[in-house]
Amino acid sequence: MKFEGVAVEKISQNIVEQIRKKLINGSLQPGEVLPSEENLSKIFGVSRSSLREALQILEIQGIVDRKKRSGTVIRKLSILEMANIYLPRSDEESLLDLMETREILEVAIVELVSERASPKDIQELESLLGWMENNPEEAAEADVAFHLALARMSRNEVMFNIVKSLKGTMDRLQERTIYLPGRLEQVLVEHRKIIESINSKDPELAKIYMKRHLRKVKGLLEKL
Repeated sequence: MKFEGVAVEKISQNIVEQIRKKLINGSLQPGEVLPSEENLSKIFGVSRSSLREALQILEIQGIVDRKKRSGTVIRKLSILEMANIYLPRSDEESLLDLMETREILEVAIVELVSERASPKDIQELESLLGWMENNPEEAAEADVAFHLALARMSRNEVMFNIVKSLKGTMDRLQERTIYLPGRLEQVLVEHRKIIESINSKDPELAKIYMKRHLRKVKGLLEKL
């Protein structure tokens, strides 16, 4: 097992990120036992205290289990936990990557919703749109709630859990874009078209409107 030596600053976080990356690329697998603390500290070229701090962070994040007899073991992670591991940690990186991820997910989601939405679902979407329109100071929160509702209405638990795992990043994104001059009015129109296409049970049109909506958000983000 190969790891890189780490810089003095942020030693424990550097170790955490290396282990996260090895989970993402498959170099580490659930159930795999990490080397002993003594050996890991030598591999990373760090003190035992720095290594223990990193392992404690990983344990809090639910990535490893630490047991005296069996050592440090990579946990079998749920879909939601794996999605959180995949999330980039820097703000700029996470927001731009988020938009690419959302386009893939939400275009597929809105297609399913167009096929599966009930009249009650349509009423809920209309209510969320009204919340945004009547309470502009809460527009960011209402927007995220709208997209989470769509994910739930897809009746696909995996997709819903993945979108839920992105909520924190979505919140930051909407706080930065929806209050730009004129943007809220545009969002209301865009959401209205998405609802109408779902109500008409037109998945192709719903996909077009969702893609346009998300690409406008991405375009605004790139200009900030």
